[in-house]
Amino acid sequence: MVWSVPTLCLCFMLLWVSTACAPKHHESAALSEHGYRVSLHVSHTLIWLGSTPGFPQAAELIVRVRDAQDRPVDGIAVMFSVEPSWTQSASLTPAEALTRHGDVHTIFQASTTGVVYVMVRVDNVTRQATITVMGRPSPTNPGA
Repeated sequence: MVWSVPTLCLCFMLLWVSTACAPKHHESAALSEHGYRVSLHVSHTLIWLGSTPGFPQAAELIVRVRDAQDRPVDGIAVMFSVEPSWTQSASLTPAEALTRHGDVHTIFQASTTGVVYVMVRVDNVTRQATITVMGRPSPTNPGA
């Protein structure tokens, strides 16, 4: 199959721009009102729709909550959300959870392309991740 040059150029440009503007996969920890250090880790800031082999279709978000001595804190409520315009096009599984061994994991998936902001709330701390969702590249018909 031959890929469309303009489509590939657009994909590479969006990939380059999204990685330049995307947050780090590991951000520094923010301090909550109860003295907990809250950090957010994102497995992939660029995901793809459909079943494109070799490209991630979901992103894992991991929230870590530690005390002042860097020990994991259990039983802290963590809430994940997306901006209102994405509520029908994205899912976070689970959307709420309690920390276990100081961590909470959720899976982000989307059904449309674009840039989405995922918010994580722990205590009085809100962390944000930016995830870019790309469409599946489409091959062109060389005979057309």
